[in-house]
Amino acid sequence: MNKKFKSTTLKNEIHLLSNLIENASDGIHILNKNGDVIYCSKVFAELLGYDYHEALTLNVRDWDRKFPVEELLNIIQDIIKSPRLFHTRHMRKNGEIFDAEINARGFEIDGIHYLYASTRDVTVFKRDALESKKNSAKLQSIFHTMPDAVFVINAEGIIESVNEKGLVMFKYEESELIGKNISILMPPEHSQHHDGYLQRYIATGTAHILGKPRELKAVKKTGEVFPIELSVGEATTESGQLFTGIIRDITWQKSQQAALIESEKLAKSAAEAKSLFLANMSHEIRTPMNGIIGTLSLFKDDNLSTKQREMLTTVRSCGESLLTIINDILDFSKIESGKLQIEQVNFDLREAVHEVLLLVSNIASKRGISIHSHFTDTIPQYLVGDVVRIRQILMNILSNAIKFSGDSDDIWLNVILLSEQNGKFHLKFSVKDQGIGMTQEEQSRLFVAFSQAEEGITRKYGGTGLGLSICAKLLELMGGSISVESEKYIGSTFSFELPFGKGALPKEKATKDNYDNLSEKYPHQVLLVEDNMINQIIAQTMLETLGYYVTIANNGQEAIDLFKLHKYTLIFMDMQMPVMDGITATAEILKLDSSALVIAMTANALNEDKEKCLNTGMKAFITKPIQLNEIARAIIHFSATKPSN
Repeated sequence: MNKKFKSTTLKNEIHLLSNLIENASDGIHILNKNGDVIYCSKVFAELLGYDYHEALTLNVRDWDRKFPVEELLNIIQDIIKSPRLFHTRHMRKNGEIFDAEINARGFEIDGIHYLYASTRDVTVFKRDALESKKNSAKLQSIFHTMPDAVFVINAEGIIESVNEKGLVMFKYEESELIGKNISILMPPEHSQHHDGYLQRYIATGTAHILGKPRELKAVKKTGEVFPIELSVGEATTESGQLFTGIIRDITWQKSQQAALIESEKLAKSAAEAKSLFLANMSHEIRTPMNGIIGTLSLFKDDNLSTKQREMLTTVRSCGESLLTIINDILDFSKIESGKLQIEQVNFDLREAVHEVLLLVSNIASKRGISIHSHFTDTIPQYLVGDVVRIRQILMNILSNAIKFSGDSDDIWLNVILLSEQNGKFHLKFSVKDQGIGMTQEEQSRLFVAFSQAEEGITRKYGGTGLGLSICAKLLELMGGSISVESEKYIGSTFSFELPFGKGALPKEKATKDNYDNLSEKYPHQVLLVEDNMINQIIAQTMLETLGYYVTIANNGQEAIDLFKLHKYTLIFMDMQMPVMDGITATAEILKLDSSALVIAMTANALNEDKEKCLNTGMKAFITKPIQLNEIARAIIHFSATKPSN
């Protein structure tokens, strides 16, 4: 024992308490009124970083530097008079500062006052408490600033907390919700079942909504019912089970969804109206054009004077130009409405290009313009692609080259093979001219619908401004692309690239040479079903040119009546007719004889019209204005696959 003890009684009492003190988890020490250590436990010595004997020589000033000496002694006197539990900071031998919790009281022995204290290192506790407080503050901040309403309820469905968004969303004060059942926020048809759902889950553990967002109805304090999305989570705490409900007001989303559905309905209705208008326009425009161009194609000019022949040529040219413009507008409308489909057929590329060159060369030669063409030798003769659209694109680009070239200029058409892989051939077509050329700004408008390089071009050269736009869209549909290089007053080069499949040598094809004996090689009893008199004359004349005798029916019902009397082996059928349309008539005729060859001959030029015809059982689809070679090709193709009667 320390020699500072002056009382035998004190020594005896300390002896009795030593075992208890040494086994305590807190550091125990006794100070006199001057702050000297009279006694300490080994735990206290270790707490300060001293060995036991060093600790017995310490004064309170050795570990408490927070207060001046006089103030420390006053504090000791105050504690001797009145017990105190407080927190302070102590310094270890190595200078390390730690947080300490002190529980101190005074006692008296033999008239001398002492201070008894237990010291606990609460550094970790305080740090954890501070961290917990920070986390709690963060969670509270998140809780009250969440964009969604959050409710916490207990196992009885009683609301224990709600965030600010919840109060705003449901128009309640916090005091009006805390302690109330969550069913207060539900419409009557749902609120009466809620507690049953909750208790059943607690009893069975079978969850239907936990972790699964679902759409429900909720009710505000005002009685307004509105749609919500509810997500429910569960937590087990010391006080029992808690459930967290995150509620999102989806009124706006629902209204947008309804508006979108309505918009889609309107868009669909508009598209259907557009398709119907397009079909009617196609029919109404092509019917008179069939009369004009068809009649001109049958006109014999052998006995005409030079002036009359020139006038006939002018009418033909104007008719073809008008048909080109009509086709441009109809093609553009079909592309925009998604009605245009690309076909994949076997064709001779060089022949297709040659046909285009024959058409444009007549125009070019009148102005002294020479067109030169070149093919890479490695390009196969037969390819698979949409030959009609390829001819259309080449015709458009070559026509533009001629239009914008000067007299006696040259135009070059080059077709090269870029690559071949897995039976696919990637070709590049280039048309180079010596025309007026374009600036970069003018080039940027080239492929925009109804736009031309400059406004004066339409007045000077004509055109709709649709041609190149349609070409670009057609190439995109076929998996290709188009580009232009141009210099003002020097000329332009238009290039487009396209993939093709490899074709094969076709079966016998119709040529001018075998038109004359067609009816002998492929004999048929022909029925023409057409309500328009001009179209009747044109089609009948063309078929008679091929050597066929033609019977005419003015509508679908007449066709059925005639077919019952005489089994016609080849029927050309219009679609839109009075009394009975072509689709209905074809279906009835095929019921009578499924082997009958029915070919559509119509002004309806849309793909869905073609599909209707083919689905009904028609074998082919010829679009007006009709051409003699198209009729011949159809007869040869389908007669070759079927024995004639």
